[in-house]
Amino acid sequence: MNLKETPLINMHEELGASLGNFAGWKMPIDYGDPLREALNTRKEAAVFDISHLSRILIEGESAERFLQELIAKDIRKGKIGSIIGPTAFLNKEAGFKDDVLVYKLNEGSFLIVGNAINRNKILNWLMENANYKELTDLKIKDLTLETAMLALQGPKSSHIMRVLNINLENIPFFNFVKEIDTYVGKIGLISVSGWTGERGYELIGDPTILSKLFKEFIDRGANPVGLGARDILRVEMGFCLYGHEIDENVNPVEAKYWVFSWEKRGYVGEKALRKILSSGVGRIRVGIILRPSSPLPRQGSKIYVGDAEVGVVTSGTYSPILDRPLAIGYVNSRYSIIGFRVYVKTRYKKVVGKIVEPPFVK
Repeated sequence: MNLKETPLINMHEELGASLGNFAGWKMPIDYGDPLREALNTRKEAAVFDISHLSRILIEGESAERFLQELIAKDIRKGKIGSIIGPTAFLNKEAGFKDDVLVYKLNEGSFLIVGNAINRNKILNWLMENANYKELTDLKIKDLTLETAMLALQGPKSSHIMRVLNINLENIPFFNFVKEIDTYVGKIGLISVSGWTGERGYELIGDPTILSKLFKEFIDRGANPVGLGARDILRVEMGFCLYGHEIDENVNPVEAKYWVFSWEKRGYVGEKALRKILSSGVGRIRVGIILRPSSPLPRQGSKIYVGDAEVGVVTSGTYSPILDRPLAIGYVNSRYSIIGFRVYVKTRYKKVVGKIVEPPFVK
């Protein structure tokens, strides 16, 4: 299998990262200790290479109308410089084609950031829809391989940005600025956003410039962090990951993932979603907290009430900041009661857990 390589691959190798396959990309999984890397993100500052995420530019007079018919949130409410999301492309049955963020760059210009695993699927789907609607003015361009993307996260991230003379203190969460001049070069886009639950920033731009910036962040005190720690941080926040909590057979209601605008009509999957909202769902996504000494739950671990199997784990991890294992999963909706006791079957035995409402880390 030919893996795509992040443009920062040489830097990761020099830093001694453990490299592995993630969604068809050769990416840094860790730099020796993912638990320490996760703690550093919570307590200090960390820099992540997230260049594997898909970045698709959609431009044209009909761009907003086109996306309005495909995306579950009302993008007409977005202002230039804002991020609409998290939202999603749904299929006709209201399952997730992908969960995405939509950056409104200008009137008629939008950047879609999504999951690496769905890049080709979504790109082809967008083009098929544009051709079917005969939108000749519409331009759809995949920027993924010609740009890089970094995330600087953690309570000290703002300080590091200020040291580099990048002051975004007045930029609200889920907003961004474009074409920022710095002493390492011009950065295409910096947003106040992230996937860790901490204060942070995400940056998109020329790979050469972002490679320099990656090194600058580390020199100024940020810890390089791999995708292993990023997953720990994601689970601690109770966030969904495509292929785990969501896919084409999971809808936003059972996922408790509010990626749609309640009043919006006419987008793909909307009719099916309204039927689901009326009829209810048979399973619900929940968080489960386990005792500190418990074995780790894994994707596919069964969830029990007594001897009855009532659900399945979709993600599991050990939280270094809480010092205990955590799980996200789906249970029969009649058992999705906060505080309810369940048992999770790990590799060795059933262990007791308690249903909670994520995030686990407040």
